Amino acid sequence: MGRTVLIVAMTGPTISIGLGARGLRDRDFLSLSDPYVTIARPGTSGGFRVVTTSETKKNTLNPDWHDFLLVESELNGNNKELKLRIQVFDDDGKIGPDKRDQHIGTGFFSLKELEAAALVNAGLPLTDGKRQKTTGQLIVRSFKEHFTGHSSSSGVYGH
Repeated sequence: MGRTVLIVAMTGPTISIGLGARGLRDRDFLSLSDPYVTIARPGTSGGFRVVTTSETKKNTLNPDWHDFLLVESELNGNNKELKLRIQVFDDDGKIGPDKRDQHIGTGFFSLKELEAAALVNAGLPLTDGKRQKTTGQLIVRSFKEHFTGHSSSSGVYGH
């Protein structure tokens, strides 16, 4: 059997972001939550459109997800001030996100804010969205911009 390899063309600058969370509110009764994170950008007709979703980390309130590699123009239209929606959910056990997954916390942050948080190792608040009660901290472990056609990278931050 042969293997199929999918090659995706990355056009324009890309950004790698390493995200984690600390002190998440537990949504499971008999064990700890199984959190995953989504990153969404504002949609052209209102609301938000999910750009990427992480893997699920089992039985933890302090997850570190695999780094994301994102095309900057698809993420924010090259506007570093644009607020992205970052949400953390507790996976219900079925493959992929679904309506049964429980919301843990949400934050709205621009790429500039994510970059600054990585630079100074600061946590960003996640809230329940209703009463604005804090439900944990988003950690930006690393933030790196990659410019195509250049031999060097700038904006490398993280632990």
